[in-house]
Amino acid sequence: MAHSKKEDPATVCQAFEIIFSLLSKIDEGTDDILFFADEGGSWEVGVDWENVLPAWFKVLSATAGPSEYAQRITTVLKRHYKHGRIKMFAVARKIATPAQRQALQERESASSS
Repeated sequence: MAHSKKEDPATVCQAFEIIFSLLSKIDEGTDDILFFADEGGSWEVGVDWENVLPAWFKVLSATAGPSEYAQRITTVLKRHYKHGRIKMFAVARKIATPAQRQALQERESASSS
């Protein structure tokens, strides 16, 4: 998160994507990841989504086109932060460029109907 303020946005965005990919892999529950917990799931990792997501939105906004921005945010929120989705969509809209904001709004409308 700290690197999102001072490092190359593309590099930081790639790091976030790797972490999100690992979390999704944990949720698949296959035998190729050893995970010590009573119940396997990425929620056991304890990600502070309230702080992680805005940092990611910032670097994603700087590196992604409108449709990619909207698609990636929708996917990550659906997989990892469903209960805070509405709040985080609002944060993502504030950070987005006007074109990204429009794409995000269209994607939100399509997914809620």
